[in-house]
Amino acid sequence: MYALRERGRALEDKFAYDQSFQFRAEARRNKLMGLWAASLLGVADAGGYAQDLVSFTLDDKTSHDIATKLRHDFDAAGIAVTDGQLQAKMHDLLVEVVKEMQAA
Repeated sequence: MYALRERGRALEDKFAYDQSFQFRAEARRNKLMGLWAASLLGVADAGGYAQDLVSFTLDDKTSHDIATKLRHDFDAAGIAVTDGQLQAKMHDLLVEVVKEMQAA
């Protein structure tokens, strides 16, 4: 019975770790997305724009919500970035961030 309890606790700990890892990876990805978008938009305070994007995502926003916000900002500025380019950039940055985090 003890081994079963320990296994359950280990699974709970792994789940908590995985959730925390995913949250941190997505937050880093979103910051990098903000910096990338700010460079395309010509925003003077790129760090501030990136931080605003990270703050925007704290309210249970999905990747789709982030892409929609960025799409709105790009459209308002007249920047031609396709939805496919946005999705590809988000995917590529997440893969890059996960690799960096796993290596650390």
